[in-house]
Amino acid sequence: MADETRWGRVGEATTKQKALLVRANDCGGGRINWYRHPAWTEAMRAALGTRRASGGKWFSLIDRMYDPRLLGTAWERLNQSKSGAARQRGAGVDGVTMEQFGQRAGEEIGRLAQELRDGNYRPKPVRRHYIPKPGSHKKRPLGLPSVRDKVVQEALRSLIEPIFESEFLDGSDGFRPGRSTDMACQQLEAALRSGQVWVVDADIQGFFDNIDHEKLLDQVNRRVADGKVLGLIRAFLKAGVMEEMKVRYETTGTPQGGVVSPLLANIFLHALDERWQRAGIAWVRYADDFLLLASTREEAEAALAITRRVLEEMGLALSPEKTRIVHLEEGFDFLGWHYQGSQRWPRQKSLKNLRRKLRQKTRRSRPGPMPAICRELKSMLQGWFHYFRDGNSGSVFPKLDSWLRRRLRSILNRRQRRRGLGSLHLNRGWTNQTFRDWGLFDLTESLRRYRQYWSMIHALRLKPTPCSGEPCAGKPPARFGGRGG
Repeated sequence: MADETRWGRVGEATTKQKALLVRANDCGGGRINWYRHPAWTEAMRAALGTRRASGGKWFSLIDRMYDPRLLGTAWERLNQSKSGAARQRGAGVDGVTMEQFGQRAGEEIGRLAQELRDGNYRPKPVRRHYIPKPGSHKKRPLGLPSVRDKVVQEALRSLIEPIFESEFLDGSDGFRPGRSTDMACQQLEAALRSGQVWVVDADIQGFFDNIDHEKLLDQVNRRVADGKVLGLIRAFLKAGVMEEMKVRYETTGTPQGGVVSPLLANIFLHALDERWQRAGIAWVRYADDFLLLASTREEAEAALAITRRVLEEMGLALSPEKTRIVHLEEGFDFLGWHYQGSQRWPRQKSLKNLRRKLRQKTRRSRPGPMPAICRELKSMLQGWFHYFRDGNSGSVFPKLDSWLRRRLRSILNRRQRRRGLGSLHLNRGWTNQTFRDWGLFDLTESLRRYRQYWSMIHALRLKPTPCSGEPCAGKPPARFGGRGG
C-alpha cells in the first residue's frame, strides 16, 4: 500500500491504465479504435500485423482519400471538437471559421473529394499565430491551417495512423490514442521504483521547427509507398507560413497547430525510440518531452551521449541550457509535475500559468454578478484539480484557494466602497462558504473529499469477508458514489 501511494497516488482510477502499461503492442492493432479509421476495411485490418512483421509497405492508399465518407467523418470529428465562441476563432489565411465552413460543409466536402481525385488539391499556407509560453516572456508560434486543410489533414491522419500506431513503442505516450500524460508519469514512476533514479532531463532545441522534411518523408516511406500520399504529406510540409501578409516557405519543420503534425512528429522520433530500445536505455517520451533513466550517473552519461549522436544524425540537437543529469533527490520537472524523492507536486511553471489565467478573469474592475464570475472559473479550476489531485498537492491547493478568494473579495470591496462601506465589515460577510454557495470550485475541499473517498474504498477492500477471509472486492456503497471531486 505504501509503495502504491508514493508520489501522492491515492486513487485507483489508474488501475485500468496500468493494464495498458503492461500490455505489449499487438501486431493486429487490437488496441486501435477502428471507429476513428472508417477507411480501413476488414482485409486491411487483417493485413496490418502481417505487413508489420514482414516489413512490408502499403501501396494504393490515395483512393481512400477520395471517399467523401472519410472526409465527412473527418469534418464531423473536427466539428465536434469546437463549440461556442471557439467556432468563431482560429481561421486560416482564407478567413473561414469553423462556423462558416459548417454552413456549407456538404458542398465543401464534395469539392475536396473531387480536387483530391483530380490531383488539383493544394493546401494553403498556414497562418502564423503566437500564444504565451507558460513561465516565460517568450511566445510559442502556432501554424493555423485553413478549415478545409484541417479536414484533409484529419482524413490523412485517420488513414495512415494505424500503420504506424501498430509499431510505435510503449515508451511513447504523446498524442497517441488511448495514451495520456498520466500513463507517461506511471511509466516514469515504475522506472524510479526499480532503482533507476538518475535522470537525464533533456529538451530538443526547436524540435517542431527543425524537423528535416526529407528525413521525415523517408521515415514515412518505410511503411507507405504510395507516391501520391507521400506527395500530399510533402505538400503540407511545403505549404509555407503567412506572417504579416508575407508567405515564407520553410525547408524544415512541421507547424504546431496542424492536425497531422503530432503524428508526423511521432513517426520522426520513432527512430530515436528504437535506438534507445536497442541500447537497453529506460526512457519515457511525450511528444518531444522525454526523460532517460539509469541506475548510476555513468549509465546516464552514456545514455545522453548516445542520444546526442542519434539526434545529430536526424538533424536535431539538445538545448544546452535545458539538458542536465540529476538524481531523484535533487528533483526534476516532467509534464507539469515536479518530482523529488517520493513526492511530486505542481511545478512552479504550472502554478504561474494558472495564476496568470485567473488574474485575467479576476481583475478588480471586472463587471458582472459574483456568482457568474465564480461559475466561469469553475471549469478551469476543475481541470487543474483533476490533473493534480493524485499528487502531493495538499499544501498547494489551500494557498491557491486563499489567493483566489482574496482577489474575488477585492472585486467586491471595490464595488462596495463606492457605496461607502468599510472593507473589514465586508470581508467578514464574504466567508469561504459564501463563495462555495456562489459556485466557486474549492480545490482544498474537493481534495479532502477525494482522499476520503479512496481511503474508504481501500478500507472496504482490505476488510475480510465473513465467508472467505479474502479482501473484499465488492463495489463501494452507493452513498459514496460520485464523490471523487
